[in-house]
Formats: sequence, C-alpha cells, structure tokens
Amino acid sequence: MRRGIDAGSLSGVLAFGGPLALYTATLSPGVAFWDTGEMQTVPWILGIPHPTGFPLFVLGGWLFSHVVPFGMPAWRLSLFSASAMAAAAWLLWRLISNVTGSAVAGLGAAFAFAAGDIVWTRAVRAEVHDVLLACIALAVVAAQRAGATGSERWLVVAGAACGLGLATHPAAMFALPCVIILAWPAFARVRLRAAIGALGALVAPLALYAYIPLRSAYVEANHLDPNWDLGLSGSALFDDGSPSSLPAFLRYVTGATFRPGATFGRILSIAGIQKAFGLWHDAVSTEFGIAMLLFATAGFVWLMMRQRRLGAGLVTLLVANLAFAGNYRIETDALRYALPALWVMVAFAAFGTTWIASAIMRDRSAAAQWIAAGLLIAALYPGAGAAFDDVRRTVAFNDATAIGADIAAHTPDGTLFVATWNFATPLAYSAYVAHTFGARRLICGWPPDYATQYAGWRARFKHVYVVVSSKYDARSFARPLYLKGRWQLAEMR
Repeated sequence: MRRGIDAGSLSGVLAFGGPLALYTATLSPGVAFWDTGEMQTVPWILGIPHPTGFPLFVLGGWLFSHVVPFGMPAWRLSLFSASAMAAAAWLLWRLISNVTGSAVAGLGAAFAFAAGDIVWTRAVRAEVHDVLLACIALAVVAAQRAGATGSERWLVVAGAACGLGLATHPAAMFALPCVIILAWPAFARVRLRAAIGALGALVAPLALYAYIPLRSAYVEANHLDPNWDLGLSGSALFDDGSPSSLPAFLRYVTGATFRPGATFGRILSIAGIQKAFGLWHDAVSTEFGIAMLLFATAGFVWLMMRQRRLGAGLVTLLVANLAFAGNYRIETDALRYALPALWVMVAFAAFGTTWIASAIMRDRSAAAQWIAAGLLIAALYPGAGAAFDDVRRTVAFNDATAIGADIAAHTPDGTLFVATWNFATPLAYSAYVAHTFGARRLICGWPPDYATQYAGWRARFKHVYVVVSSKYDARSFARPLYLKGRWQLAEMR
C-alpha cells in the first residue's frame, strides 16, 4: 500500500523549499562588488581567495557551479550560498521538531528565520558565512541528538559538521563550546572507538586546507598568475599572498594580516563587552520586533526550566559569535558574523511560542502547534515588507555586472588597470570568468602602492588606468576620465 506524505514530512520539505524559492526569486542576478565578486570568481577559476582561504566554499562552489547547468557562473555561486542558507533554515526546523515534537512550529521558525532582513540580504549573494552557518546548524542539531540519545552516529556527524565548518571559516570555532555542551552526555555512553571516530571526523575535513599550498605551488610553477611577468607574485584571487611555503601558509590560514589575536584581547574588556552588546542590539533591532524578542525571552526561560543544557549551549553560541564580531575592527560587515546568533534567537522564539501556545490550549495538540507557528509568523510580518525592499535595494546597489563592459568601452584593448579591492573583484570576473575584458590586464591594489613601477608599465602598455571609489579625489596622481555610480576611471599621469 502506498503511503502518503504526512504533515511532518511536508513541513520538512517546505522548511527547505520555501526559503530556497524565496532566495532564488530574489537572487543577485550577476556579479557584485567587494568580497561577493571574489567569491563568484575564485571557485570558478580554482584560485586562492583572501585569508583564511575558505577551502570548503572554494571547492564546493567549484563543484556546484560546474554541475548546475543553467545561469551565469556568478548566479550559480549565489545560488550555492542561497542553498546553504535554506539548509540552515531546514536545520532550525529539525531542531525545533526534535525538541518540541512540533514539526509545524519548526516550520514557523524556519520561515521566521529565512525572511529576516539580515539573513535574507546575505542569502541572495555569494557568501562564505552562509555555508558556515549551515555547518554550524548541522553540528548543533547533531550534537543535540547525540546528547539526547547517546547515539554514536550523531556524535560522528557533529564532529564532521564542526570540521566542515572549520574548513569553511575559522569562526566555526565559536560553535565548539555549544557542541561539546550539547553532546556531553554522549561522551559518557559511547565506546572509546566511537569517540576517536568523532574526533577523526572533526579533523578529516581540515585536510581540505592542503588545497591552498598545493594550488599555490602549482600556480607559481606553471606561471598561471596573470601578472607573474610584471614581477607581481601572489596576485589577489589567483594566488593571494603566495601561500605555498610553510611560513607563508601559516600566516595565511591564521589571518595574521588581520590581527585576530588583538580581537580576542579586546573581548573581555569593558569596551569589548559594550561593543558586543551594541552589535547584538543592532542585529536584533534590524531583524526582530519587540514581539519576537519577548518570545525569545520566553523560550530562553522555558529552556532553563526544562532543557537547561540545550539553553546553556545555545547561549554560548550566541555570545561567542557576537563577542568576536563586535570587536573585529577590520570587518566591514560584522552582521554576517551574527548569523549564528540570529539562528539561535529564532530558536529561542520558537521554543517560547510553543510554550505559550501549549499553555493557552492546555495541551500540545495540533491546534497549539499551529498557534505557535502563527505567533512566529505574525511577529515576523511587520518587518517582512521592509526586508523585501531592503533586499531589492541591496541587490541593485551591489550589481557590478556592467562595470567590465563600461570600462572596456572607454579604454583601448591591451592596456593595464590598477583597481582597488571593491572594483577589482568584479573586473576579475569579467576578465577570467566571463572573458569580456579583452586583453586588458588587471592588478588589484591601492594605486599609489605601485608608484615606482608606473614608468616601466606605461612604456610597455602605453596607458595605465586606475579604478577607485567615486568619492576619492584621484587628481593628485591621475586624470579623471569617467565616473559612474560608486566608481571612477582615471588615467595615470
């Protein structure tokens, strides 16, 4: 006899399919500026991005973008990130369903999380933190199952998810205390062999970092860096920093250039605590209204009464991410570091609405489940329209698809360009992925840094152009030629 799809199975499909459909419908259509343009370029060309390397994103993005048979590569890599964010929403549904027994309440949580302003705007672009969040969410769900059931299999899954997260971004380390707290009862029940297996599952994905020095060495040995003949080794996107030697690789994967150690030193200071609280306030005020915040508070209280270990674990995840993000001064988009904290906040809210609905109905009936889901979606609704408008504005503002063609139309082929990071990444996409930049050569960097080399480059290329922010006055070293939106084109004097 053929079985139908029950409500739990259907809600699970919707918890992933709904957010993915939402993100796909609003996905960034082409290449974008800044880090997004880098993450739309590096995986396709199997390059090396800025530190710390993000090998899971690069290799996974390469596979995804070459398997998906439609859309331009930039769009496919944005879809890769959107799929990861939809997976994080599904994993939130799974957590709420596991703990409360209410698949419908879990569905409400998935939708409430997916349609928030910060989450939605990061989900529709190529973003490493989307994949990181999916790994962290999987680790949390697996650790909760391991702790609740003593399952060796779930313990191994939790270890593997943590390892995959670390292979995506070092910020996955902030999930480790949460995972350990949630899975702790399992360690007392499992065999030593299973514990070693879990540790092995954690360490194994870190082997993906071997891609970085191996690929760098290959690029250098075969002169694949487009600028090697200009005496510039370690070009951005192709071989950022030349991390082929052990010292260079260690500096690269630790992000030493960005001084993360100084961030850890600030976290426990009074100023650091204030910055973390300020980021939490900004994130919560952007993403949630007062109703959602009250539901989250109720959920935290319920967890502290009924599921203390789960509540403590989730709090450590929330606090650790916000503490680092709030004090990481070099980061221009600290709110993307807050994605795990927002995931936790919606989980708290879902627990809160489930508790409230059960108290109203005096049971945990289907009606109570629908009330819990309805409360979450009702709390989200006032900000959903604003979030949609913000997504549309953000996608339009970041669209850099035309920059390559615009610059090519104003410059002769075979010339040299020096572009700052924001604009070099979409130009690199035009040059190395879309192949619409002709024989023009591109260098990523701050134009004055190459002052001693311009005479030789001008003799070889006749023209040397710079692409910098439209707000910057480049007249001290270049002749302005063309200005459009956020950027301007000028020719070196």
